[in-house]
Amino acid sequence: MPIPTIDHLFPKGSRLLLTGGGKAFIERIGVEAAKNVVLGILMGENVRAQTEPLTRRRIAQVSGAMIVLFMRGLSELDDFGQRLSDMAEKQIAARKNDRASLWLAQWLLGLTGKSVQNVLRSDPKARRQYISDFETAIAAASEGCRQEFGDVRMTLGYAQDGGGLGRCVELDWRDITRLTTAIGSLTLTIRGSDKSIYGKLFERLVLGSVLTILGFQRVDRATNTKPERVFWLSDSSDVRECDATLLYQMGKVVRFDIGFIGPGNPEISKDKLTRYASHLEFAGNAHASHTFIVVDRLPPTGKTRQAAENIGAEIIQMSMRYWPKDLANRLRDHVGFKHKLQSMPEGQIRGFLEQELSRVEIQDFLTGISVSDVANAVDACSADEAV
Repeated sequence: MPIPTIDHLFPKGSRLLLTGGGKAFIERIGVEAAKNVVLGILMGENVRAQTEPLTRRRIAQVSGAMIVLFMRGLSELDDFGQRLSDMAEKQIAARKNDRASLWLAQWLLGLTGKSVQNVLRSDPKARRQYISDFETAIAAASEGCRQEFGDVRMTLGYAQDGGGLGRCVELDWRDITRLTTAIGSLTLTIRGSDKSIYGKLFERLVLGSVLTILGFQRVDRATNTKPERVFWLSDSSDVRECDATLLYQMGKVVRFDIGFIGPGNPEISKDKLTRYASHLEFAGNAHASHTFIVVDRLPPTGKTRQAAENIGAEIIQMSMRYWPKDLANRLRDHVGFKHKLQSMPEGQIRGFLEQELSRVEIQDFLTGISVSDVANAVDACSADEAV
């Protein structure tokens, strides 16, 4: 029987939390939890505060999967603890282009992408010396724990129906130290990668949700035949890529660019203002185009706002409470759009947004989008920079 690999020991379903399709990723995290984040953002709440519970949930779920990996390894291999570093090194060498497999192996060696870059300087030849030092450190740390806390043991296993443990394994201090080291490394990596992943995923989720709530239908641009009140996401057919294109009616188009950009990085906001021409063509017709830039907050200087006014672009700030109402009003001013949200009292807006969002299949906005694709915005070797 072949020796199981680290990939084999890690629960298959949990790999979706590391890489895979964006739709499956959100479904694994929890669609309702994701909807709560979208609702909070639509109400002007801080996006980082909204996504923090999802980050904690993801860390908890991946940590649980890591515990299962240890349980399976100890139950299937008598010398699992002694083999683990060699197994991890082989997986790094064999699966260096597989983000999930690489992360798993690195965590088991107490590494993150950034430490590979800084400690090992991305040099494969330095890995053997590092592993030797790592094993020495684990042995010393586990012995120190034993002397200070006593001969603590941890038992992991599956519970049988009716109570009691079915299959179970026992971890000594050395195994416990390796497990907690791996969980510490995965926590750093996930916290860093979430800054990229959630930012990109929720840009689509928020933009798709607010346009759907306003009554527009999402379509596939390549096959769409409807002449009005439709939108599509991530169109790159014109001067520069935009995040969504709204066809209000023939001759009237609004293009959107969204980014969770705060006042600390105003230049990105200014850059967005230069992206789009005032006219574009598709389906053989020319259309007047308006540009809407949706950002978290603007800097207090007013320069970005002035730049937007100079080219006739609109800036929507998500930090403003009830910003979907502001968006609806500006669409009215530019294309004649009418919606009940425009005259809705503020006290009714939250209930309206919550009710409408409950009907939106937000995970469909991520169809065809992979977590690996969005995570590539931050390279694996620096994904854990932000903690």
